Amino acid sequence: MRKDLENLPDREMFPKLLARVIGEVSRAWRYEMNRALRPLGLNLSMRLVLIQLQRNPDGLMQADLARNLGIEGPTLVRLLDKLEEKGWIARITAVDDRRRKYTVLTPKAATQVRTIEQLSDTLRERMMAGLTTEQLDQCAQVMTRIRNNLYAEPGGKNGK
Repeated sequence: MRKDLENLPDREMFPKLLARVIGEVSRAWRYEMNRALRPLGLNLSMRLVLIQLQRNPDGLMQADLARNLGIEGPTLVRLLDKLEEKGWIARITAVDDRRRKYTVLTPKAATQVRTIEQLSDTLRERMMAGLTTEQLDQCAQVMTRIRNNLYAEPGGKNGK
């Protein structure tokens, strides 16, 4: 137990401890994933873009992609520029409205996405080592409830 939480009653200690651990796990995941992706010239943000596009093979408009990723348009544009330079995405003008552009994965990206998935699986296995299926299920239920509680608050992402 952490020294700074020792003297708190349980009803105060455990929520603070859990909130701190959630942050630490999130930072550790980002750090380790970025470290694994660096040799590919990628980072976690680029990985998220590529995975979103893989899940949407017909492509996504920039606004939809930014919303799915929870980032602002200008941030997404910088990521797309870098991925386009690598030849992993293409921006395609919509046939029915030349003002709209869809972002799609290129065939060149397919190999990279498979490699990214393997890196993610390896890190996930390392992260979950020693946990039972029951523990993982319980943790997923708790984290889902926490996420839903956050989104239900004013200013949250309603319904996700």
